[in-house]
Amino acid sequence: MGFSWKRRGALMCSAAAISLAMVQQSYAQDAGVDGADDGSSTRLQRIVTGAGAEKVAVDTPQAVTVIEQEDVDRKQATTVGDLLDEVPGAATVGSERPLGESFNIRGVGSGETQADEGRFILSVDGVDKNFQKYRLGGLFTDPELYKRVEVLRGPASSTLYGSGALAGVIAFTTKDAEDFLRDGEQWAVRVKGGYETNGRNYLGSTIGAWKAGDDASFLIGVNGREGHDFKDGAGNTISGDFESFSGLAKGTFYFGEDRDQTLRLSYQRWHSDVDDQDFAQTQDQAAFGTVGRATDDETVIIAYHNEALGNPWVNFKAQVSYSDTLVEERDGSLRFPLPIPFGPPVFVQAFPDADYRYQTWQAKAENTMEMSGDNWENFLTLGGQFMQLDRSNRQVGGTTPSGAQPEGMDTKVGFFAQNEWIYDERLTLITGLRVDWRELDPAQSVKDGFNNGADSVDEWAISPKIAALYKLNETWGVFGSYAHTERFATIDEVYDFRAGDVAGTNIDKEKSDNFELGFTYAQTDIFTDDAFELKTTVFHNTIQDFIFGNPLVDNSGRVTVPGEAAYANVGDVRLYGVEVEAAYDSDTWFGSLGASLIRGEDLDNGLSTSGHLNTVPPEEVFFTVGHKFFDQDLRVSWKSRFVAAQDDTLSNVSSAGVAVFPREPTESFSVHSAHLEWAPQDGQFEGLNFRASVENIFDEEYREFLSTDPAKGRTFKFTLSKRFGG
Repeated sequence: MGFSWKRRGALMCSAAAISLAMVQQSYAQDAGVDGADDGSSTRLQRIVTGAGAEKVAVDTPQAVTVIEQEDVDRKQATTVGDLLDEVPGAATVGSERPLGESFNIRGVGSGETQADEGRFILSVDGVDKNFQKYRLGGLFTDPELYKRVEVLRGPASSTLYGSGALAGVIAFTTKDAEDFLRDGEQWAVRVKGGYETNGRNYLGSTIGAWKAGDDASFLIGVNGREGHDFKDGAGNTISGDFESFSGLAKGTFYFGEDRDQTLRLSYQRWHSDVDDQDFAQTQDQAAFGTVGRATDDETVIIAYHNEALGNPWVNFKAQVSYSDTLVEERDGSLRFPLPIPFGPPVFVQAFPDADYRYQTWQAKAENTMEMSGDNWENFLTLGGQFMQLDRSNRQVGGTTPSGAQPEGMDTKVGFFAQNEWIYDERLTLITGLRVDWRELDPAQSVKDGFNNGADSVDEWAISPKIAALYKLNETWGVFGSYAHTERFATIDEVYDFRAGDVAGTNIDKEKSDNFELGFTYAQTDIFTDDAFELKTTVFHNTIQDFIFGNPLVDNSGRVTVPGEAAYANVGDVRLYGVEVEAAYDSDTWFGSLGASLIRGEDLDNGLSTSGHLNTVPPEEVFFTVGHKFFDQDLRVSWKSRFVAAQDDTLSNVSSAGVAVFPREPTESFSVHSAHLEWAPQDGQFEGLNFRASVENIFDEEYREFLSTDPAKGRTFKFTLSKRFGG
């Protein structure tokens, strides 16, 4: 790594220094400013909904970051990956293209193996989204659809979301009609347009919301985007042509004596259809040629919620959903010659025309029972979940689906229990247990691909956890947790037969044991009507029987040859590090800070002789400082990121001398941006919202370590929206 240990320490210590600087600066500017009686609210005071009973982030005994609507708007995001740039320990992987993004949490996730998304869970309104294909990302959607993202780091989330979340969960929540309707209004319309100079990206969005009396509300939203090639900091052109259309329709119905029951119907779709698109979307690699690619992602949800006001034994939620992700590829330009003894060579498509499809049915139900005494509260959640994934790969005019995209059915059934006990509003104790059963059934095309057939696989996984947070006083708190989870091998890992005719049905589950310790600090009215929170988490995660694909099959360094499986357990890995998150808010000044330091070790040298993992991002510190000009309805802010160099990947080869998805080292860099928002609250411009930002102000030439493309150079973004209501 490019920084010395002294510089690493300085990098992490600067987190605390910047936090203090934000508070001191606010004091110098805020003296005498009157504010609301209840003080200001920071990002760490946002409500967490995905970890059990609702509570603010700073009081949750788990590392979690909540991204709200104001963050989504301020970031003027082009892709959902843009939303994660202020989440300690989380990063995007692959590229900045809408079709080329995957994710990395705490060093888990490379985006280069088709099974990689199996180590974390992507959830949209409680529906698991999962797509795995060569040189493509794992989630196809638009940030304009969402009002909230919760990033829950670590395997403790496996209890409620499903076994195998070794890295954690990224949970997206779509917009609702109530987000646009003000008190007394029956309807509202918001029209929005945006432009980004670097890549000539355009956004058009219209959202309509209305109420049908007091018992129903509806929302319809449509978004269109278009983007083109962009420039990096050195002026080099990076391919990035895309077009996309997305839409969201929701109907929410309220009923019951106290209107405490809701029925929600939701439909969401994202569509892109581009000819001559780069085949490789996770990197700018022309060697793979181009392809005509149409991509569709649809999600249908029927959800029911009964709060049963006045009955502490019932808080029941249930939903059924259908998810369909379809990628159609035609006319791939990459050709290779067939060996013909006589005559001119005959060239055939390297990637045949095919349709790749993931169809998933899911159902989930849970009930939370509340009990309380003089100085304690208890929340017990019991639930069950069913999911069935049908993965298909149909060649157009061909005979056999690709072995690198095996077909099959993945069926999972899980039951979970989580209990949260709160004593004297100071001690929070959470225990949880989840048991999952899974069956994999290979399609006939997979069975035909093996000389001796391919068998079904069924197995069990268990995910227990315990977590506690204790408030030492009104300001300080300490927390700790232990979580274990087990990840089933995916369809790819079991039935991929690129390397021969043996199914990997003997692959063991990955098993994770994660420990966390941390402390919290929360203080209000430090100088004026303000608030400051700080949360620090240290984690240690050991993953046993780590699964890896070509070229290695075991820790002896053997490369795959015909007759051997394409994936195998290669040994144990260890990931550990520290995450810092802080936030400050007052009537005029606001700020946030994050920092992360992650290390990854290959304990058995099953992946490399260096003992390092090449999926671990370098150290990073980022902060935002902003000011509110209330008289002018104006907010301005400045954001900076400082990222260390990373060169641990240089010796990342097997003992046989074969590179394991090698990464080029990256140099340290700093990148800065400025943001402005003007949102008049009254007068002739009421309802108007104008945002402008400059990203990478100094046109820095750099590359994120987990990205294969250079980052964008200087970019100006403009967004204008107008809301109407009545």
